Amino acid sequence: MENLHTAVTGKRCKLLRPVRDRQGRNHFGEEPMILREIDNFDRHMYLVKFDDGATTFLFRHEMDL
Repeated sequence: MENLHTAVTGKRCKLLRPVRDRQGRNHFGEEPMILREIDNFDRHMYLVKFDDGATTFLFRHEMDL
C-alpha cells in the first residue's frame, strides 16, 4: 500500500473554497503545490505553496486532490 503522505507531496491540488494565506491575501480557483502533510492535534493538514510564493495550511475539505 502506497504511503499517502509521500503520494501527494509535490502534486497540485484545487481549492474548493476561498482561503487566506499567512499574509492575509485571499486565494481561490488556484492550484497550489502540496509541500508537506502533517498531523497536529489529530488534525490532518497540508502545507501548500501558491504560484506567488505564499504558503498556508489547508484541511482536506478545503481542497480537491
